[in-house]
Amino acid sequence: MKLRLILLPTASLAAMLAIWEVAVFGFEIPAYLLPAPSRVWSAAVDIAAVLPRHITATLLTVLSGFALSTAISIPLGVGLSINKTVSEALYPLLVFANAVPVIAVAPIIVVMFGTGLESRLVITLMVCFFPIMVATATGILDTPREYLDLSKSTGASFGTELLTIRMPHAAPFIFSGLKIGITLSVIGAVVGEFITSQKGLGFLIVSATTNFDLAQAIASVVALALMSVVLYQIVQQVQKIWLPWSIKAESMT
Repeated sequence: MKLRLILLPTASLAAMLAIWEVAVFGFEIPAYLLPAPSRVWSAAVDIAAVLPRHITATLLTVLSGFALSTAISIPLGVGLSINKTVSEALYPLLVFANAVPVIAVAPIIVVMFGTGLESRLVITLMVCFFPIMVATATGILDTPREYLDLSKSTGASFGTELLTIRMPHAAPFIFSGLKIGITLSVIGAVVGEFITSQKGLGFLIVSATTNFDLAQAIASVVALALMSVVLYQIVQQVQKIWLPWSIKAESMT
């Protein structure tokens, strides 16, 4: 079964690349419009020497922004879930902020915070904080009533109830938010690099497209996609180690 799960996607990818390669050469599509996979591979080999430096720069922004977002989103989600006044006061504003396209406010953020790492962190934070916050609040509010009644019957304080019942119950929800957030943080980092950075995969993409080098741009996009997949898998592995039962529950739904 596991072999099948590997072979089928691999075969599909190979077929797609073969069709792409044949179509480009068969229809004589110019490389500046759509490069063949073989040309993309050649471009990846050409930039292999500088690629690690750009990957490291993007990864720094992604991980820093994700850590900052997690540190803000989880406490905020807890606050929204346990205090109705806080929820009514802040939640509509947070929904509004999340509805604003980050690409539209990115230039404003650059003016406010400068062209350094700070602006890219703010952009990354804006992109990925909302799903983590909502997942945290949802998990805490989902705590079964009987668990809470049992806690009250033992005379546990609210803090004890939060730490020993509500937060453990919310942990799988929080990890779901983190898995979404880590992939969104890659998007946020790249948007920031499009505008402010002189290094990183986002900068590499902008530089390549400016020179009509789509092969290099696509190679950079593939590197971004692989980074996102690896980061997602790392978060999932952490969840698997800490909460193995939650992974099994997800696979059954």
